[in-house]
Amino acid sequence: MTRLSRRRGWWVIALAVFAVVAGLRAIGQLQPLENAFTDLRARGSMHEVRSDIVIVGIDAHSLQALDQWPWPRRYHAGLLDQLAKASPHSVFIDVDFSALTNPLDDALLESALNKPRDFPVKLPAFFQTASGTDQRVVVTEPRPRFARRTERVMVNALPGRDGLTRTWRTSWDVLGSREPSVIDRERRLPDGYDVRIDFSIAPGSFSYVSFVDVLEGRVPREMFTGKNVFVGATALELNDMIPVPLHRSLPGVVVQALAAETVQRGAPRVLPGSAELGLLAMWVLLAAFSFTTRSARWLRNLAVLGLALTGITAASLYFSNSQGVWLEVAGPALAVGLLFIASVVSSLETQNWRALTYAFGMRRRDALLKSIVQSSTDCIVCVDESGIIKTANPAAARLFDCPVYELVDEPIAKFITLLAGNDDEHGAGARLGALHGVIRECDARTARGDVFPVEISVSRVRAPSSADLKTETNRLFTAIVRDIRERRAQQRRLQHQATHDSLTALPNRAALLTHLEYSLATGPAPSAALLMLDLCRFKEVNDTLGHNIGDRVLCDVAQRFAQTLSEQVVSGKGLIARIGGDEFTVVLDAPESAEYIAATSQKLADCLRTPIDVAGISIEVGVSIGIARFPQDAGDAQALLRHADVAMYVAKRRGAAYEFYDPAYDENTVRKLAIGGELRSAIAGNQLELHYQPQVNLRSGLVESCEALLRWMHPKQGAVSPAEFIAIAESTDLIRPLTEHTLSVALTQVRAWRDRGVHLRVAVNLSARLLQDTAFPGRLAELLGASGVSAASLELEITESAMMLDPARALRVIREIDKLGVLISIDDFGTGYSSLGYLRDLPVKALKLDKSFVMGMRNNGDDRVIVESTARMAHALKLELVAEGVENDWDAAFLKAAGYDFAQGFRYSPALPADRFMAWVVEYNATALISGPVETPGHEDFTGMPGFIDCEDDAERAVQARQR
Repeated sequence: MTRLSRRRGWWVIALAVFAVVAGLRAIGQLQPLENAFTDLRARGSMHEVRSDIVIVGIDAHSLQALDQWPWPRRYHAGLLDQLAKASPHSVFIDVDFSALTNPLDDALLESALNKPRDFPVKLPAFFQTASGTDQRVVVTEPRPRFARRTERVMVNALPGRDGLTRTWRTSWDVLGSREPSVIDRERRLPDGYDVRIDFSIAPGSFSYVSFVDVLEGRVPREMFTGKNVFVGATALELNDMIPVPLHRSLPGVVVQALAAETVQRGAPRVLPGSAELGLLAMWVLLAAFSFTTRSARWLRNLAVLGLALTGITAASLYFSNSQGVWLEVAGPALAVGLLFIASVVSSLETQNWRALTYAFGMRRRDALLKSIVQSSTDCIVCVDESGIIKTANPAAARLFDCPVYELVDEPIAKFITLLAGNDDEHGAGARLGALHGVIRECDARTARGDVFPVEISVSRVRAPSSADLKTETNRLFTAIVRDIRERRAQQRRLQHQATHDSLTALPNRAALLTHLEYSLATGPAPSAALLMLDLCRFKEVNDTLGHNIGDRVLCDVAQRFAQTLSEQVVSGKGLIARIGGDEFTVVLDAPESAEYIAATSQKLADCLRTPIDVAGISIEVGVSIGIARFPQDAGDAQALLRHADVAMYVAKRRGAAYEFYDPAYDENTVRKLAIGGELRSAIAGNQLELHYQPQVNLRSGLVESCEALLRWMHPKQGAVSPAEFIAIAESTDLIRPLTEHTLSVALTQVRAWRDRGVHLRVAVNLSARLLQDTAFPGRLAELLGASGVSAASLELEITESAMMLDPARALRVIREIDKLGVLISIDDFGTGYSSLGYLRDLPVKALKLDKSFVMGMRNNGDDRVIVESTARMAHALKLELVAEGVENDWDAAFLKAAGYDFAQGFRYSPALPADRFMAWVVEYNATALISGPVETPGHEDFTGMPGFIDCEDDAERAVQARQR
């Protein structure tokens, strides 16, 4: 009766085990176990098969050979042409063709895809959500022009809960349409079927070739004939890697090839859920019956467990390999294991449970402590008061390079130099006690005598006397020793990184300052010379050839400098550093003389005279060197750096190889910095004032226009020359607000004059930098609109040299200005490049002849030739002529006779403030109207004058004057 009751209880247990396992299976908790078994089976049976798949890899070799990514689509077109010659069975190109690229490349690829062929070409598509907040599904597919004669296949992976891809779906339902994937090319499996990828097929089963080798025709065509060609990324840097079991990760194209090969060889079918539950129930019943027989004992049940697990595994392998049916293993194995545990638990008596509990409680603490000590990566040794090692863990044996048994009973001072001493045994205990609770760094020694750094911490412990420790005292010490060799090496690496330039490996600014401060503070009378070296034309190299070539040039320059100063650096009397960009510094400690410094500077300049050959290009760079000496030029390192920098800019400005620091340079530099800082405030505070100089019409005698000229009365420094503060503005971004301020004030003044009945055109000089600013015409339009005056009331004066920086860009800006109706004239004509081509193409209204020709023409026949020939040329080009620098009646009369339209200069008036200028104009024009027009003098009125040249009679002299 008891036996029957026991059996009934077992069937309840079996039913409970079935329910638990079925529930775990339903919620997917058994899937990790199933995956582990599948992976184990695949690993054990991995083999290569004969496959008809050839993978054309976009690998690192191809990326390096073609030297760019993404590739132009002409490369893919060329690949298709090469594959078409081999007549493959099919071609799948796993490359995203959804974006719009170069039209020519797209046309080449479209042509290659649309050529007649006897094999299908498949292109990838994939779906994803629109964004993290927008869950709409968006499909990314090839452009329509590429899809006419190709098939679209989905390439979305299907990762599991563990993030690994183990299955691949035959098709996807996307936005109401069914889209196939590339793996089931013969449609053997139903749509939407998840194929378990057979990872027992080794990736080496496929033939691999490099993209660039196929593109350049180095692969035999027979390799692709009748084969299924998969083209995709295999290079790690392209990040097209899919996490998979066994291999950690594989390129996406390889995973798709494995899935396709699995389908080709017959993917195993998965039983319905009801059939799997039926098999699970069968295994539970068989196990329950076996574990509850009369002769059941735990050893017998253990054998039954082994047979049951073997049977489950064998059945799964048989049905998978022979019948193409996939049987689950995790559920039946777990059920049998749970039933075995239940059988063992039921066979234990009460006293057995008590004994197990007691033993576990007694040993748990010791086992935990022992496991911690034994598994620790730090060396842990137990030492008695005499300094003798009593126990040691495996890490100690590794650290001191000897077995544990050779460490025991040895003095710890033999291995730790900090604990060594010649006193008695109590001295060892005292030294150990002194280290209690502190961490010290010291040297250690291996059994073979190798010395290395360690970190040691000692703790005092109390323990009862033990015969095993062979000691009569109960005082023990635990020492934890850590190897810090790698930490020291890391510190050295970080120190080197902090004090050296990563590109050239030269010391950096921090190392330079440290060296300077040490050199300037060492010795009774320290002296040093600091050379600041700045490369010439290096910016052109960076802008033209790119930073990669620029970096190689910097490395070559650094090597040349180091070779030139190798003797000083090796002897410790010099230092070469790169402090940023193309700036280097050289420190000469205790230089012999100024001549020695100059000779060294010349050597540094001469070492760059030989061109630098980079990427097949000979590049010439020069160097400008500024020299500052201690203590003559500066009293500390920072001042020495600044003064050398000042001298370097002087050398660069003068075109000299080197320049010594002069305090006069510094004063000029400080003044420029001060003016540059105050100019911004002056613009914002309306401290700048516009003066106006009249331009007189030589035919009517009236003032019809004027030129606006900036004046700055500094509250402390007095009048600041426009040439000085405008040059500073040109070298900074202040030129833009300065020009806009000038235009705004000038236009406002024109409006005020017009309201008072005086109609004048105002001319404003335009900076060369604004001719390169494509946004300036738009800002000018805003200023004109705000002022309320017509665009024809404004004339912008540009110089010939302003066109030279980027002529095409400047021409576009000038044409945009011309569209606004603003007049444009060429200022300082004759002093620049005087390109007639620009005069022909530019929408220019007038030329302003530079005053240097006008002021000297009375006594210089060559200047008169230039004045007259310029007039004939300008009128032939239908341009007005304005002469600057007119200072007397003779100049005005000659210019009028030569055909000039306007004159400007002190003959009429200097530049005046707005109110005084308006009063002068009103009075001057009234007088001119009363007097009437002045008769134009004839050519004969100027003959016979000292130095006068008749340009009609002396043509050869005129030609020579033009050439000059």
